[in-house]
Amino acid sequence: MARDQAATTGEAADLPLGRQRPSLATVRRWVRIELTGEDADCVSDVLLVVNELVSNAYRYTSEPSFLRVVVAQGRIRVEITHDARARPPLRKISRPQRGYGLVLVARLSDRWGVDRVHGGTVVWADLPREP
Repeated sequence: MARDQAATTGEAADLPLGRQRPSLATVRRWVRIELTGEDADCVSDVLLVVNELVSNAYRYTSEPSFLRVVVAQGRIRVEITHDARARPPLRKISRPQRGYGLVLVARLSDRWGVDRVHGGTVVWADLPREP
């Protein structure tokens, strides 16, 4: 995978996804490279959130488009974009039936959500960035 320097300059760094599901280890490696120089605890939290959001994207959508990581002042944003037309329901996350992934995302993130954009859906999370 080619290194995309954008995440370290405040712009978006995108990892194309698609029907051929990459291994989560490959995705995590890409994120680690993008976050070179960031606080190790912060990177660990981002990796957990990325792992959960990418896993969910492949579990619940037909074909995620890309993973985006944006390093900004005070935060790191993680986004998963896919072409699903329906907005996934946000369920109460205090007692999940299947797993604790979204509970983890909620606890590690300052905020997270789902937005409809350009006929698709973006699931995102903002994590605090250590100075």
